[in-house]
Amino acid sequence: MKDWTSWGTKIREFSYYNYKAIWGNLKTIRVGTGVARELPPNMAEFYDVGINTVCNAECDFCYVSAGHGGVNYPNICETWKKWMDMYGAISKDEITYTNKPFQIAIGSTGEPTMHPDFCEFLETVFNTGVVPNYTTNGLILARDNVKGGEILAYTKEYVGGVAVSLGNPSIRLQAHRAINKLLTWGDTNVNIHHIISDKVSVDEFYDTVVRYGDSIYYHVLLPLMPSGRSNKGIEPGVFEYLEDVIQEHDIKNAAFGAHFVEYLKTSKIKTHLYPPESLSKNVILTKDKVQITPSSFNLNPIMTINL
Repeated sequence: MKDWTSWGTKIREFSYYNYKAIWGNLKTIRVGTGVARELPPNMAEFYDVGINTVCNAECDFCYVSAGHGGVNYPNICETWKKWMDMYGAISKDEITYTNKPFQIAIGSTGEPTMHPDFCEFLETVFNTGVVPNYTTNGLILARDNVKGGEILAYTKEYVGGVAVSLGNPSIRLQAHRAINKLLTWGDTNVNIHHIISDKVSVDEFYDTVVRYGDSIYYHVLLPLMPSGRSNKGIEPGVFEYLEDVIQEHDIKNAAFGAHFVEYLKTSKIKTHLYPPESLSKNVILTKDKVQITPSSFNLNPIMTINL
């Protein structure tokens, strides 16, 4: 994994919101007492970023219904640079006090690797002092062609972490191929997204944990949601079964998605909880416009920044 210590230490502090966070080498520590208040939409610590609505998989659980008929948003690199130019930053003795987000995850509204400017966008985000990460179905990365190789090269150079979805059984072979390529050549933290819907999906999650051992940074567990192309949710009793599997096998690199928060409030697994989306938001990035929405499950803009 590449070393990010050359970026020094970054601090974001908004005392009115009881919020102070320190970032260093991809780790974020929130300090202080009590729970921070929800940050303003344009001051979030982390953003999911949508750069398109096109997808080459059309998974039946897709909560945004991305598909072959989607679009790639134009001028994403120029818009990102203009937006980041609005934020101030002061650096002294390898410490940077900034209002910029620490990191972003690209891919909230579509398959980001299909965007023609994807690689350029990774480099652009990196050069503004924000860590780019992305989520993918793995289909393009799995290919032995110029495009797949180019994305791997840019990932190696600029990306903090990649999450590969294993939710769609029909493309799982390609997803595993993408994971192995990232582990071999990506020089990045590799995560896996698991859609938890029934006990079979929990068993598949455990099998994947065994398959990859400690080479996966986090197995991110996401409950099936009745949104987009899905009209179903997680089955009764499945979360309790998931708890048992995690505890029985002492799985340390499992992380719960925000929509598990209600389950976690009474869970046997102790986690640090804070209100979902209070420190993060979703962004739709297009030509000279930044639309900030509550989350990738709610794409109704709560703030629009025209640049």
